Amino acid sequence: MSKTKVRKGAARRYSRVQNRKAWYEDLPLLPIVVGGVLLVGAVIIIFVSLKNPVNSVDPPVNGIPCESNEQLAVHYHAHLSIIVNGNETTLPAGVGIDTAAQPPCLYWLHVHAADGVIHIEAPKSSAARKFTLGDVFDIWGKKLSTTQVGAATLTKDQKLVMFVDGKPYTGNPRSIVLAAHTLVVLEITPPEVTPPPTFTFPAGE
Repeated sequence: MSKTKVRKGAARRYSRVQNRKAWYEDLPLLPIVVGGVLLVGAVIIIFVSLKNPVNSVDPPVNGIPCESNEQLAVHYHAHLSIIVNGNETTLPAGVGIDTAAQPPCLYWLHVHAADGVIHIEAPKSSAARKFTLGDVFDIWGKKLSTTQVGAATLTKDQKLVMFVDGKPYTGNPRSIVLAAHTLVVLEITPPEVTPPPTFTFPAGE
């Protein structure tokens, strides 16, 4: 075989090697770019939602937000009894909890069961704050004063008698501070229930 033919064969083989495309050259560029942008956006949204889990559907009440994550850095319980016409009632289950929101959310003050127990579950940043009975009623969406307790409006012949930890209280009911195992009794009289009801917190609460 002549040197000329050898050179031409080698040139053709070299040309075929040179004309081969890299594996990535046939990939569709636009879908990859769009997919990457969407992925980055999803990561940012997840990060922001975890860092700031406030639910925008339910507005803050007295600076207390409704959050999709339970806050347990500050965690204690208080109890409220409401007595009308000699009958004891409690806050309804679900106060401060919005299960219809997407995602569902809880205010820092909320009620899980109809047992009168108020759950105070807040972040560490609010450790110095003194939560009050007024905060609970505002989250509940009900009025509280010396002449009105929720749906009950006192008549001129009635009086609101209050007890905090078994002792008479004569101040503004909205200002009653809720500490760990605080027992609050709001009694619309007459009749007067003596002694006021008490409550024993379950073990662990």
